[in-house]
Amino acid sequence: MLVGVPALAYLALVVINRNDEPPSADVARLVALHQSGPALADAANGHVHARDLATGPGAVADYRAARSPAVTALAQACRQAATCAEALDAHPAVPAQWLDAEQWLLARYRRMLATEGWREEVPEDLAAQLPAYQPAMDAQQLHLLDARRLALAGEPAAVRDLLERDLLFWRQVLASSDLLVTKMIAAAAVRHHFALGTLALRALPAGEAAAAVPPSWRQPVTVAERSLARALAGEWQLIANSTRAWLSPAAVSDAGIGDRLLRPLYQEQATLNRGAARMVRLGALSELPYPELAPALAGLATPPEHAGPRLQVYNPVGAMLDPAAVEPAYGDYIARAGDLEGVRRAALLAADLRGQGVGPDAAAAALRAATLRGPYDGAPFKWDATSGSVVFDGLAHGERGRYAVPL
Repeated sequence: MLVGVPALAYLALVVINRNDEPPSADVARLVALHQSGPALADAANGHVHARDLATGPGAVADYRAARSPAVTALAQACRQAATCAEALDAHPAVPAQWLDAEQWLLARYRRMLATEGWREEVPEDLAAQLPAYQPAMDAQQLHLLDARRLALAGEPAAVRDLLERDLLFWRQVLASSDLLVTKMIAAAAVRHHFALGTLALRALPAGEAAAAVPPSWRQPVTVAERSLARALAGEWQLIANSTRAWLSPAAVSDAGIGDRLLRPLYQEQATLNRGAARMVRLGALSELPYPELAPALAGLATPPEHAGPRLQVYNPVGAMLDPAAVEPAYGDYIARAGDLEGVRRAALLAADLRGQGVGPDAAAAALRAATLRGPYDGAPFKWDATSGSVVFDGLAHGERGRYAVPL
């Protein structure tokens, strides 16, 4: 009798779960969004160039290990604008050494910048190895330090060209990313662009710096660039691919008795529908007007009262595998993309003030009078007299959310 009751309960659950759901409208929306990217030949695809940047003939596979201690120290310092500026002033000969040693990487990076678009394939499995983007980030440092070299040589038009090419490419990647990791790489590249690009502009005389500010610096970040909708569609597709692999005949035949008993209680499409609804909701949240974004993210970080485990008779396994409590984890991704407009405005404002000859003593008053303000609250940017920087406090967590642009 004790054995019979659980058996009957299990059979009842199997009967309840005999039919799966049809694909939802949210699923159709995500599939259409994922499939909407352009078809690109490999030679025209920036993703292929980024993937293969440090491989193949002519590449130095372990180029970082081949660096001199001085170059290694400069590369480390140039992860942040303030420490990079100090290192460049202290060791003015090192950038040329670095550029000479890694010209091959810089040439490949510039071929990547000249590509027509960005199209990446979503992996078939969550365990698949993703491309290594570190060479692209290293090459961006070289590209922007070369812009500073040209500034020191008194070539503002060349500086403007290098900055324009770099930012246009990474803004294109922002809008075209099919995975969250790519979106965050592009967001980091845009932040690095403004940090090191500012150092290049500061190397020009005030009268020439204004003419070297590229047009893309004056273009607001678009909704498509800051939206996570496309990347979340790709994340959903990756989950769908992995789910199909888990339910493949080969995987089922290798499953243990426990997994075999649970599988009838798992509805694949119903689970994917749940995930699709979440991804669509988060994508819409990421596109909210800037003043609405902070309260929306605060609400996302507060789990609803019903977020804990609840007994569910239909698709109970899917409900356990797809908990709503994971939503707050996406909040910082949304914030990091949203903050880019504040970073752009702060960098542009610093460049404009520098071009107008505004010095540290007049900076605080100039910021209060400026029309360029923070995107979230419309408040003036802050002035940090200690570092001599225009400061934007964004929504991203921790130090990542504080952006200081030296005047």
